[in-house]
Amino acid sequence: MRTRLLIALVATLATLALATAAAAITVQGTVNAGSALTATGVGSPTFNLTLNGVDQTTTYALPVSVVDARGLAAGGGWNLTITSTTFNDGSGHTFPTTASTMTGVATACGASSTCLAPTNAVANTNLAVPAGTVAPAAVKWENAATATGLGTNTVTATISVAVPANVFAGTYSSTVTVAIVAGP
Repeated sequence: MRTRLLIALVATLATLALATAAAAITVQGTVNAGSALTATGVGSPTFNLTLNGVDQTTTYALPVSVVDARGLAAGGGWNLTITSTTFNDGSGHTFPTTASTMTGVATACGASSTCLAPTNAVANTNLAVPAGTVAPAAVKWENAATATGLGTNTVTATISVAVPANVFAGTYSSTVTVAIVAGP
């Protein structure tokens, strides 16, 4: 009797195994657009230079984290602008307003982001960075064409600073303002 029961159980299991069917289940997900379009400075750029009696040029990196979480395929894009105050040591000694020049820009995906790199149409090599006692009108230095620049991109500008031989030794500072606006 046990043998018959065991045979019946095996036959039933074999029948069930052959009778399995697949079911197609449709999963629908909604991805909502974010409202974030931001540009944030990363770190604290610095440079060091030792006066030697001749005019010198030094550089610093200006990294900016750009987040475009709007998810726009059409009508998106963005522009970065830049302006600055004159390098000043706080004692009335300054660099010329023409001291800073953007010499190059590199772009990479930000941490934990599968970004879409911006397609840039702005000539940003040898671009004068405006400076004044009060920051003058900003200039465009990077843009993302429609449907590019999505996710988090780190846009790093290399800024060249011309230091005249006749400046006083000291710690000079300049406030650089980077802004982002919507549109290619």
